[in-house]
Amino acid sequence: MLPLFILWALFLIVGFSNAVNLTDGLDGLATGATILSLVAYVIIGNWQLRQSCVSYLATNCYTVRDPLDLAVVASAVLGSCIAFLWFNAPPAKIFMGDTGSLALGGLIVGLAITTRTQLLLLLIGGLFVIITLSVMIQISSFRLTGKRVFRMAPLQHHFELKGWAETTIVIRFWIIQGLFVAIAIGLFYLEWMPR
Repeated sequence: MLPLFILWALFLIVGFSNAVNLTDGLDGLATGATILSLVAYVIIGNWQLRQSCVSYLATNCYTVRDPLDLAVVASAVLGSCIAFLWFNAPPAKIFMGDTGSLALGGLIVGLAITTRTQLLLLLIGGLFVIITLSVMIQISSFRLTGKRVFRMAPLQHHFELKGWAETTIVIRFWIIQGLFVAIAIGLFYLEWMPR
């Protein structure tokens, strides 16, 4: 069982780190989407603390170890991302680069694994998933048919080539990510509700 979990964890880490890296193509896009994902993990960590099996033994409790510490880690990185976004907003004065985006993707996966919300990660990081799927679709389509589905991949550059302003793309993608996070938090809460 442990080897399967290690493979699963490596798959998530590599996939999600690269997903955040692919999203880091416009000023503030990856940072804003990461902020919204981290807000979800602050909420999840606090909720799991208040419904912990250690202090509240019931049918609907969480066996997550140190959920408050996980919420604090998410809050600390959330705060640093907000400070970074101040200087990364268009036109950016500083850039995240591969080092930052890969680390943020790894952090989000680490929070998903430690809070036991790996499947919910598809929604918590919904924008990252969509952007990664756009690259996969573009490459697959071009290799199989020789035709492109999008003008350019990742998806944000497709809209740039369609004439959308960079800030319009960033704000609309943040809205999409916010909707994904809201749905994820709602599903997380519904999973807890007594039946």
